[in-house]
Amino acid sequence: MTLQDFHDDFFGGALELQAYVAAMQPIHRQLLDYAGYLPCTDIARIEISEGQVVLTSRSTGLRLCYADPVDRYGSLTLLNFNNYETVDTTALLRFAGALAGTGPFTFLDIGANMGWYALNLAARFPAARVHAFEPVPATFRSLERNLALNGFGNVELHNLGLMDETGGQTFFCDPRISGRASARNLVEDPAARPVDCPVSRLDDFVRDHGVRPDLLKVDVEGAELMVFRGGLETLAAHRPLIMTEMLRKWSRKFGYHPNEVIGLLAGLGYRCYFVDGSRLVELVAMDETVLPTNFFFLHGDRHAALAGVFPG
Repeated sequence: MTLQDFHDDFFGGALELQAYVAAMQPIHRQLLDYAGYLPCTDIARIEISEGQVVLTSRSTGLRLCYADPVDRYGSLTLLNFNNYETVDTTALLRFAGALAGTGPFTFLDIGANMGWYALNLAARFPAARVHAFEPVPATFRSLERNLALNGFGNVELHNLGLMDETGGQTFFCDPRISGRASARNLVEDPAARPVDCPVSRLDDFVRDHGVRPDLLKVDVEGAELMVFRGGLETLAAHRPLIMTEMLRKWSRKFGYHPNEVIGLLAGLGYRCYFVDGSRLVELVAMDETVLPTNFFFLHGDRHAALAGVFPG
């Protein structure tokens, strides 16, 4: 039973006073449990107000809503695991800082989910322009709430997926793991909900909106190759620095290997790297021994100096 159930039973006469107080006490005691637990997490503060729970990240100051009681991850990751992709967040912010040293830049967060990367970059670099793409309507609403909580004026949200075609695409969504939504049923879950979402090509978006991207983050649960295929003109013309997820098990669902991404981008002048401690390590080809899941692609001409942000 929930707090509301006990409350309603007592005020409706179905539960006597002492039983009501006894039932409510262990529930309320969890407030003190959280007060003692927070110091070992990245959450500095939990705000509970009417109809809303807001978590504030200790490391970045970002405020995130906890609105979906079914989703096991999202903002709860900061409570459960003490951080959220700390190594990759730090690396992306370091690269963004190097780009910012040359002037305002434009960041495209493709597969934004709750907005961790988009909103942190917007906070750290207020002169940057940030475009965040999230195709799944329910997740997009959480992204909207998180942007409203933080009040950044340099972020535009797009309820849109980017692939190698324009129109509609069925995404398979696990309500327990919002970040696993994909254009394939990744774990063959019979309970996965199909959701029709709009998709477009990166090249079409860039042309239609007059955007000149300097930095991309691509995390689309296996469809990364399709994003790059739909953005070949953009990549050739603007040569943005790229952070992308590449998982063999997810790409297999789309019928390709991550080495096809490495080869495609190499043909445009890019080299692939991953972060190992304070070092940036080049990856020529992926095999079964490669453990990282997020990778950085630097263009040989445009980003020659940026590798120096990781002195090794």
